Amino acid sequence: MDQLTTLTWQYVAGRVEPAELPMAAAHLLVAGFDSPALRDLAGRAPNDDTAEVFREALAELGKALPDERTADRCLIHHLAGLLAAGELAPATVAGEVWFLAMRGDTEAEEAFIDAIGPEYLMDFRVEGPTEQYRAWVEGVRSAAERLCRTEAPIR
Repeated sequence: MDQLTTLTWQYVAGRVEPAELPMAAAHLLVAGFDSPALRDLAGRAPNDDTAEVFREALAELGKALPDERTADRCLIHHLAGLLAAGELAPATVAGEVWFLAMRGDTEAEEAFIDAIGPEYLMDFRVEGPTEQYRAWVEGVRSAAERLCRTEAPIR
């Protein structure tokens, strides 16, 4: 997924704060996205009113902010893809999924969230690679791969 789309999901889900938007805009410019409002946003200080300029940049780039539920679901699919590709560790993905504190809308989303399970925070954050931990990692990776074979809410 492109950086702009992912940023919109992260912003709506609360994973990117308004103060982080100027740096995110700068990264988007480097990635090849461009609009007058995006350039304006990249030059702003983190404490400026960045949310409105971000919305303006999105409009100029033909993007809309998704609703919160859709953003959360898209992030779940995105995180599963990064895990399946080996770009993120299971514990990192689990922490992000726990932050979203959501339930899935499809069987594959539910299976992925359930594979992470409540034990993640209690058992696996501090322990070394036990047999139970390795089984958990395999279960989460397998559920991520299954989720990747399903269609995301939006692309």
